[in-house]
Amino acid sequence: MSRSPFTAVRTEGGLLPQEILQRAAAGDPDLPGSGQAAYHLPAHERLGESINRSWNRLRGLWTAFQDAAGERTEGDRLTGLTRERWLLPLFQELG
Repeated sequence: MSRSPFTAVRTEGGLLPQEILQRAAAGDPDLPGSGQAAYHLPAHERLGESINRSWNRLRGLWTAFQDAAGERTEGDRLTGLTRERWLLPLFQELG
């Protein structure tokens, strides 16, 4: 068994091999789907900035959703809240 250099990621099977993770972490420009063009970003927008903006937005939405869910009373259904405050914004961000 080989030891992975990634402490927070464990790969199983062949769907996302360790080699691909290593290439992505190294910034391999020949790795398909890893460049700015694959994300349909404008020429002036950097990939890392776009990722940070999306991550920060989703973290804020998750916190707001958790706060709203914590205010529910016993027996309240969270279906609408989950859909409106978490799932729709998440899917919107993912495109």
